[in-house]
Amino acid sequence: MIAMTGSLPNSDQVSNNLTDGQVVRNATLHILLAAMRVMSRSTGILQVETRYHRWKFLLAGGGLALAEEEGQVIPTLVRKYANKGIIFSRIPEWEQRQVNRPYCYPFVSNVFKKHPEITKDVVREIVLENFLALHLEEEFAFVWQPANDLPINLPVLPLAGLENSITNEVRQWQKFECVHHPYQLVQLVDAANLLARVGNDNFPLFAKVTTGQDRICMIADTFKQPIYRTALLLDKLAQKNIVSIMPLNERRSDIEIGASLSEPAIATKDEPKVFIVDDSPVLLQQMQRLLTTWGYQVALTDKAEEATDRILAYSPAVVFIDINMPGLNGFDLIKQIRRQRELANLALVLVTAENSMTNNFRARWASCRFLAKPRSSADTPKFREELRTLLREIAPLSTDTLV
Repeated sequence: MIAMTGSLPNSDQVSNNLTDGQVVRNATLHILLAAMRVMSRSTGILQVETRYHRWKFLLAGGGLALAEEEGQVIPTLVRKYANKGIIFSRIPEWEQRQVNRPYCYPFVSNVFKKHPEITKDVVREIVLENFLALHLEEEFAFVWQPANDLPINLPVLPLAGLENSITNEVRQWQKFECVHHPYQLVQLVDAANLLARVGNDNFPLFAKVTTGQDRICMIADTFKQPIYRTALLLDKLAQKNIVSIMPLNERRSDIEIGASLSEPAIATKDEPKVFIVDDSPVLLQQMQRLLTTWGYQVALTDKAEEATDRILAYSPAVVFIDINMPGLNGFDLIKQIRRQRELANLALVLVTAENSMTNNFRARWASCRFLAKPRSSADTPKFREELRTLLREIAPLSTDTLV
């Protein structure tokens, strides 16, 4: 592992300490960039992982030929090419994921043969977007895998030029008050004020991409404008509580890259089980990640009609239920659950954004607890604190100390 002593390591320091296949953890951005400069002298894949994201960078000839973010390869390529007028009727079966190969390289290479100029623009946009995201994170793990047998059929973007291009933009991003990363999701909070600001013509599209499922970089592509310009607008809207910029979700590492940069508690079979019923995929994902990080076992469904059978099979210690769901609402689901003898005393928690006296009363009448969803990112810390306090009471972890 390379040790950071306070100054930027030079190329010789990095090359003397980094070997093929060695995982370097707890590295700073300076160390990572120094490693990139050294490794780009040959051809290979530098896999990079942070607390939130993971990438593969194809290095060759002193620069970057391709960048892939895990889980976003296909959507990003399709979106970027579509903005250039190239629509794919189908996405071919790409080669199996290999440690020392980029996932999409054969596909991009083939498109490059037919549309060289457009592909150059698309690859440059993707590389710069990923490079920006990388520069806005703080702690890294990475590993180098040589691929000298891989023919490079794409243009190589010199690292020095990329770093010069991104430096000033990073400084601008660091001045934002609410926006901190191009991969953050955006949730509309105040539709009336948004309509007043963007006008009738832009409101439908703006409302469509602020449902908590689109990243800032995706919103920029939708409006075909630079990421910084989009981020600047969203930051202003977030300051006025018109939209909420959602925090990045931590990810779990896998064995290929090594241990996570910070190890959260790992759910074990001895810890309490939690079941979540909500029609929002975003909320389900966020709750699952949060509770798993704390140490709970978590199962979930967005289909209220199937929830009772799944709860019976899963035997959780507590169930979180959204109120407003299509088909079977939360109160109807509670009645259905309580009819089951095995579930008569199961701890149930109603979770809703409508923190009204009526909902509170109905929750108590149904022998349920009540938890108000956060309406904005400013409410999130309070929500997590209330959630953790509630769980310590009704489904404590083995590490919890009850007073």
